[in-house]
This record gives sequence, C-alpha cells and structure tokens, in this order.
Amino acid sequence: MKKLILSIACVSFLLVSFTTKENEKLSPKFQTSIEKGKRLFKKNACTGCHQEQMKVVGPSLKDIAAKYTSKKANLTTFLQGKSEAIVDTAPSQVAMMKASLSITKRMKAEDLKAITDYILSIK
Repeated sequence: MKKLILSIACVSFLLVSFTTKENEKLSPKFQTSIEKGKRLFKKNACTGCHQEQMKVVGPSLKDIAAKYTSKKANLTTFLQGKSEAIVDTAPSQVAMMKASLSITKRMKAEDLKAITDYILSIK
C-alpha cells in the first residue's frame, strides 16, 4: 500500500512539474527579452525587409548587429527615430527606413529594448 501511494505521489509530482514548465514556457511573462523581441519583430512585419542572415530590402540583422556593436551605437535610439542610420545609408534606403520607423517610434521602451536585444543577439 505504501509503495502504491508513493508511486502515485511521484507520478503526480512529475506531471505537475512538467505541466508547470510547459505553461511557463508559453507565457509571455516568462519569455526572455530576446524571445520577446523576435516575436515583436515578426509581429510588426519587420521580416518583410530584414532577414537574420541575408540582405533582402534592408540590411540583414547580422550586419545591423555587427555595425551597431562595433561602433558602440545605440540601436534603440535609432528605432525611436532619434539618431541617424549607420547601416546602408544610401538616400533611397534611408527614405524607406524613415517610413518604417513610424511603427517603432510608437512602441513602448520595453518592447524596443526587446527588439534591440533580439537584433544584437544575431551573429
């Protein structure tokens, strides 16, 4: 009888443990800043112009991350529209970026930080 109760308790504990971890994984509350940034990046259609490893319409996230890291520039400030572009600065490219920045300028600082964390995580 003791073995049966102990077995049931162990199985119950394992089920509760795995269920809790899975729910935490899905909950935005438990997302890392990078995961949240990636989700926001996709949700706001940034992938229409930027891909992680290759240039499409705009520069790749890899190139953006490398440039902002090497120059120690503030990507969040750029996304807020408070600084000039330092990647792909051709006038036609800058004009397209300024139109797209209307999306990021309206975002919360916390969300912009998450997007910045995501972009800068790309190697």
